[in-house]
Amino acid sequence: MTENMNRIWIGIIIDDQKSHIDHLLEMVEEIGYVQIAKTFSDPQEARIFLRANKVDFMILDVELGRINAFDFLRTLPSSNLKTILYTAHRQYEDPGYDLGVVDVLLKEVSKSRFYAALRRVDEALAKLIPLADHDSLENYTYYFMIKGPVRYQRTEVRMKELVYVESSNGQVKFHMIGGKTLSCSSTMREVLAGLPVKWFKQCHQSIVININFFYSYGVGGVLMTEGTKKTLPVGDKKLYADFFRFINSNILGG
Repeated sequence: MTENMNRIWIGIIIDDQKSHIDHLLEMVEEIGYVQIAKTFSDPQEARIFLRANKVDFMILDVELGRINAFDFLRTLPSSNLKTILYTAHRQYEDPGYDLGVVDVLLKEVSKSRFYAALRRVDEALAKLIPLADHDSLENYTYYFMIKGPVRYQRTEVRMKELVYVESSNGQVKFHMIGGKTLSCSSTMREVLAGLPVKWFKQCHQSIVININFFYSYGVGGVLMTEGTKKTLPVGDKKLYADFFRFINSNILGG
């Protein structure tokens, strides 16, 4: 591994076969410097996720049904995203390297070969680390527009001003700083797909919080520093593991 010992690289896996995803996830668990944020069988869902989330690398199956990895890569905006191709066919190696991928792995890849590919990712990404790290929500300029309620009306929602999202009575409500609330008819799943997972954690079937406004968690639920004085509900640990990993990190005291 490179000198960047404390950095954890965030990645995704895109493969239309769950067995291959599970095989990769099992091996990734033994590597401390990478973390898989999400897996996808549908490349369109992955594309939506990549628009809203900063990801360092991806492991990409070549044959993805109606689209292949090369067409998928060409649809992505230019970025420093590093790619490992994962394929059952050796003939894709040269086209992959021509596109600048970090490595091309053949299914079923061995542990040693897979770990070598991740070391290449680590080395490539370590060269890109800026002198100052601006990876914070305050510097995050991503936003989306909500339609309505008046015809042709559009209202801008900036991520750094969004305190939490609530699903209620067939509507999704966006609770903003200053007590402002906006709503739309999208589903919670559709909204969640467009939120950066680094800062937004789903804690309940009907609630997604922005951790930058998190205040406390207790038996009654979650309290936020902005937007509401009420306690927000929390669901089962098994269903909302990402939220519980957040609240159980960096703990002091007995």
